[in-house]
Amino acid sequence: MSTAIHIELNALCILMLYAIAHQTLANVNQQMNRVLFRCLVYGVIAQLALDILWRLIEGRVFPGAVLANRVVNALYLSAGVILGCILYLYVLETLGYPITRRLQTLMMLPGLLFLGLNIVSVWTGWIFTVSPENIYAHGPLFWLQMIGTYGMMGLSLTHLIFYILRGVDRVPRQTVLSLLSFYFIPIVGAVVSLFYTGMPGAWTCSAVSLVLVYLYDQDNEIVRDGLTGLNNRKTLSGVYGEYVKQVDPQRALYLFMMDLDSFKQINDTMGHPVGDQALVAAANLLSASMVGQKGILVRYGGDEFLIMAFFEDDRAAEAFRQSIGRGFAEYRQKHSPPYTFSVSVGYTRYRGGMALEALVEEADEALYREKQRVKAKR
Repeated sequence: MSTAIHIELNALCILMLYAIAHQTLANVNQQMNRVLFRCLVYGVIAQLALDILWRLIEGRVFPGAVLANRVVNALYLSAGVILGCILYLYVLETLGYPITRRLQTLMMLPGLLFLGLNIVSVWTGWIFTVSPENIYAHGPLFWLQMIGTYGMMGLSLTHLIFYILRGVDRVPRQTVLSLLSFYFIPIVGAVVSLFYTGMPGAWTCSAVSLVLVYLYDQDNEIVRDGLTGLNNRKTLSGVYGEYVKQVDPQRALYLFMMDLDSFKQINDTMGHPVGDQALVAAANLLSASMVGQKGILVRYGGDEFLIMAFFEDDRAAEAFRQSIGRGFAEYRQKHSPPYTFSVSVGYTRYRGGMALEALVEEADEALYREKQRVKAKR
């Protein structure tokens, strides 16, 4: 790839990322997650800009060219480690860990260390050197730079993988998987650039990943519930219109309404953060119950969830309802949550010409009857 095309590609990525940064800055939601994401965006913009400068300076002869090349490379290499530190903080925040000042300082220490090391290398050549002909080359300690850059990213990726393997359910699975996919494109770009000089590297590909993460986040704000990652009730009307067209004698449409038992007590006695954890755990269990099943799962509001799905008959729908209860029972047995963690489910069957509101109302009435039945048994 020619230098001109590479510069144009980087410039295009810078423009896209700047637009995203500007949009996130204008958003009223300025939680830590968005601040860290914006820091990542600005960091990748800086890397792309430094890469452009390096390509314009490398091998050129003009007054101060060698010094300029050294400064650009010192900043570029340092920023790689600093971005790895910020990425780790972003991963931790997304996974629900509190980002304290102490944690921020601890996480940024490797970045500051390598910033100092690369600045010193301008004179010592430890990490990199620039020849009198203004040509960049690796220094004798460049392997330390690789450990710093890819080590921080590797640590955050390892943390994320262990989080998935442990089956922790503080965060919606879709959010975790989206975070995991963020690493894929930059890793491919880094590997390709090792074998094909001049091809877009890790930072160009990181820009693409950031754009995809931003688009995913925007989609979440429109049609996804912010806490659980499930579809929100805005999606129901359009899906319902499509589903009623698919009803036939062998496939009936059912609507299930459910809510968590004693959820208000969880919030009142243990606090809303614990209540949020219960909602996320419930969302993950309900998502697992939908595997292999044609239908849609929605967080309807508060602790209420809705499933609209197809079944052969009432017997199959009842079996599905009971499987939801078993899933919650297995969760209680495995995790022993310090609160009541069960769900009540009511459902109804679509009949030709029914409006969505009527179907929801019938399912809600069925849910009420189920809760009354359970109370009567106690």
